Amino acid sequence: MTPTAGALEVLARRYGVETTYQAPGGGRARVADASLVAVLGALGAPIRRPEDAARVLARPAAGRRVVEPVLVHRGGSRAPHRLALPAGLAPERVRLTVAREDGSVVHRILRDALAGPARPARDGDGAVTEWPFRLTGPLAAPPGYHRLGVEGPGIATSALVVSAPRRLPGADRGWGVFTPLYAVRTGTDWGVGSFGELGELCEWTARLGGSFVGTLPLDAAFLDGPVVDPSPYRPASRLALNELYVDVERLPELELCPRARRLVASPGFVRRLAHLRAGRYSDPGATLAAKRQVMELLADALASSSSPRRAEMAAFLAGRPELEAYARFRAATETLDRPWTQWPQGRPGRVPAGAADERRVRYHRYAQWVADGQLAAAAARGGLYLDLPIGSHPDGFDPWYHPSAFAAGATVGAPPDLFQPAGQEWAVNPLHPERVRTEGYRYQIAALRHVLRHASVVRIDHVMGLHRLWWVPAGMGPTEGAYVAYRADELRAITVLEAARAGVVVVGEDLGTVAPAVRAGLRRDGMLRSHVHQFAATPGDPFCDPPADSMASIGTHDLFPFASWWAGLDVADPARRPPPAGVVDGRAERAALRSAVAASLGGPASPGGALRAVLAHLAAGPAQLVQVDLEDLWGEREPQNRPGSGPEAANFTRRWARRWPEDVTARGPAAVLRLVDAARRGPRVPPPAPGAGDSPRRSTRRPRKGDGR
Repeated sequence: MTPTAGALEVLARRYGVETTYQAPGGGRARVADASLVAVLGALGAPIRRPEDAARVLARPAAGRRVVEPVLVHRGGSRAPHRLALPAGLAPERVRLTVAREDGSVVHRILRDALAGPARPARDGDGAVTEWPFRLTGPLAAPPGYHRLGVEGPGIATSALVVSAPRRLPGADRGWGVFTPLYAVRTGTDWGVGSFGELGELCEWTARLGGSFVGTLPLDAAFLDGPVVDPSPYRPASRLALNELYVDVERLPELELCPRARRLVASPGFVRRLAHLRAGRYSDPGATLAAKRQVMELLADALASSSSPRRAEMAAFLAGRPELEAYARFRAATETLDRPWTQWPQGRPGRVPAGAADERRVRYHRYAQWVADGQLAAAAARGGLYLDLPIGSHPDGFDPWYHPSAFAAGATVGAPPDLFQPAGQEWAVNPLHPERVRTEGYRYQIAALRHVLRHASVVRIDHVMGLHRLWWVPAGMGPTEGAYVAYRADELRAITVLEAARAGVVVVGEDLGTVAPAVRAGLRRDGMLRSHVHQFAATPGDPFCDPPADSMASIGTHDLFPFASWWAGLDVADPARRPPPAGVVDGRAERAALRSAVAASLGGPASPGGALRAVLAHLAAGPAQLVQVDLEDLWGEREPQNRPGSGPEAANFTRRWARRWPEDVTARGPAAVLRLVDAARRGPRVPPPAPGAGDSPRRSTRRPRKGDGR
């Protein structure tokens, strides 16, 4: 290794940048110097070329912090924290103050909180002494967010204390169904499903014994205006809801607004809705335009009325100040007809004078309020399984409202692997690992609270992001990135604290090349991991058992439905990137898997019979939760998303081939879900078979999906 390369690696480690990653097929690949330089630059390091690393390292080191900006305390833990005090400063002269979340305050002299002997150390300014101390006894605080103050001669600093339960309570053994909400089709829909149908699905699933209905992220989206992106994984904000799913015809304000009622009943509007309803694919922009035309009238009617709901909306917005800012942000984006990064004299957190048209602001306020109310009503009819995406759109509200939380100059993705040999780039900016700490993780806490608000189960997309993320520097491809480390103990503690307060089960999406520490952290925290049968089943083990601490499913929204997977159509998909050399041919492996299933069942299996066998096996197995994709119940073959494809794939727009409720609540689909419910509640049994068959063998084989969603 050259001196330049050695210095660059040392500097990378100082900033938490990993210099190698696991290559497809095994082994370690080294990150290129150019990628390390670019990632370090995105983190704020003063470096432009590899040769700069030695110069940066030679600079005087910054002084050691007296205390880290965030301290984590887990219930029952006696692990000490540390203060770095000037050498010679006695602990009798330093006072600790804990300002608790409930407003109470306690003071103690550092000497009385010490947890062991001092240790000499050095920082950029000279000698310091590290003093271990514990936040126990009088300094102990219940679960919550508290502030530790440290005062002494020449010292006045503080830290956020995250006091979290040791782990989440165990999840009840249960099952649920999954569907993208936009895909739900009825005889009267407006081109997509709505929160109304979501509530009906929750009620129907609960009657069959299920405990949740899962769907894709319901966060605000860019569906019109200067930015258009229907992907639920690049939301306009992770702090607001997508009003696309508001059930307009159930809004009470229709009674206040004759003009809106006349519009909805007009022949032209009726024809417009019929066209939206009939398509194989949704047109989110056109549907939102129709809904907005009505909802703007309803917002105006409410604003000019004395309805009690007007006061209810005001109270709701008073408790959610970020939504007032969101409404003004969206109104300005529409008025100026350009993303905020191109606003004249614009800067984060500020709306240019005169840009926020008040009628547009009024609409966005109203849309957020009614969306929240209808989602709450749906949740009251049964459990909701909601999804927290890994990031938000670079032109969206979140980097405008929380600019210091995000790092410019890079996006998030995944390195090359067997699932995506060319790597993945998800076009969302990463959070800056240090700046989020210094501001007390305000943005992450807000995003968690938003998704936990109406959920009973929450899936954390790419849960490895609590530990590290693959940063792809601007102008480079996904194969040219590097992993950047985050403070996993802090992010995990915040997640556990917020989920425990909300009483929500957390599922981590841990598919693909995942470091052992990630799954160990999930176990310690009481979070469930993900088990996907399509990744785990092999010809040698066609009915492998999911882990007990998991949510099991046949596939994901990024995979082909069961019928296509069973037939091997996913392997031959023209949009699928070719596998790297040396990988076993997928078609042959799939044929061998079908033969293995037939042998286990004692005879040939139809797609429907194989589906029932796999679902019964998963349901009878050890996983805490089992999720059933509703579209599998009627043999859908087209996926909802083809990772790595472009607009030609019409991702996240395909609608059901069946109609709710009559086609879905029919005998066939309901019978399969009753089978799942019976298997969940009954003793462990082998999968159903047309004849005698062998009991399935167990497997601990890990999924083979990419390092992403």
